[in-house]
Amino acid sequence: MVKIKSNPLKIDFVKCIIEDKLLQLKSKVSEDTPDLLKVWTIDIDPRESKYVIELIRNKLQPDDPISFLHIKRIKKLKDKKLLTVILCSEELYENVEDIEALLEMYKDKFSYDNLQCEVSVPRNPPPTREIMLSWSELYWPLNWNGNPNDQILNDYKIDMEMITKMLNIISKKSNELDSGNDRLPIVTAFVNPTNPEDYILSIDERDSTGNILDHSIMSGIQKIAKSERSNRLKNMTQESDELTYLCLNFDVYTTHEPCSMCSMALVHSRIKRCIFINQMNKTGCLKLHSGDSYCMQDNKLLNSKYEVFQWLGDDYKIPKIDDRICC
Repeated sequence: MVKIKSNPLKIDFVKCIIEDKLLQLKSKVSEDTPDLLKVWTIDIDPRESKYVIELIRNKLQPDDPISFLHIKRIKKLKDKKLLTVILCSEELYENVEDIEALLEMYKDKFSYDNLQCEVSVPRNPPPTREIMLSWSELYWPLNWNGNPNDQILNDYKIDMEMITKMLNIISKKSNELDSGNDRLPIVTAFVNPTNPEDYILSIDERDSTGNILDHSIMSGIQKIAKSERSNRLKNMTQESDELTYLCLNFDVYTTHEPCSMCSMALVHSRIKRCIFINQMNKTGCLKLHSGDSYCMQDNKLLNSKYEVFQWLGDDYKIPKIDDRICC
């Protein structure tokens, strides 16, 4: 983790822009709406709190999939000389019998009442102090550790030289298609981080094949699948554990904002990052104000996410297309 002050990249943490060119795109809903989860709680005597903290640190916290850094563990009960303590998330223990068995190990150190899994707390840290105060009132007392997205921006691994190279390649190809063909000037490049020089370039094929699903991203995924299949047959190897997904951790560069079909295909392919140039106001699926505002890349209903940036400025001029076209 690089300290914010030590990062050589220029980052505007308010506007979420890197090097004045890469605009980070995320769902505002996912930040401002709490993703609630249930937690196990007990009521204890304040004088015995140190033993409960010992239990949490030694037996619960190391294995809990949920980080409680933004959540206060202890809350005072109104009109009672007791404390309510969060033990762990429901994702660590689902059954009350398991929690009771663990508490039994500490029966000589502290007593408790009201073991339950009814309290809901936000899984995601609050993005602003105001939201932190609001969620603290609605759900459970929270800690304010600053905007979590600042650290996300700071931790991005950005190779501006590689990015500008790939955007130049796809924009040049897009203009070639526009000047001499009847095809849509939509171009995508898939870059495998383990072999970045051997990228896959794909164009929109729907006008040549007659298949309305042959968008540039879908065509690129098909190319990668065909290449992978050929390599396996050639080498007589089975699918490795490390390459479970076709485009795992790939960087994808595309001229136009992907539609819902292509955005979801990138989710299924487990890419790492998508960078596009032109927004598609009516059919795009990555910007908050595009299409139906799905923001597919970090929709909390999906089990995988990827980074998305839009290139800002006029460095790469590509042909405009009808904003009703799905890309």
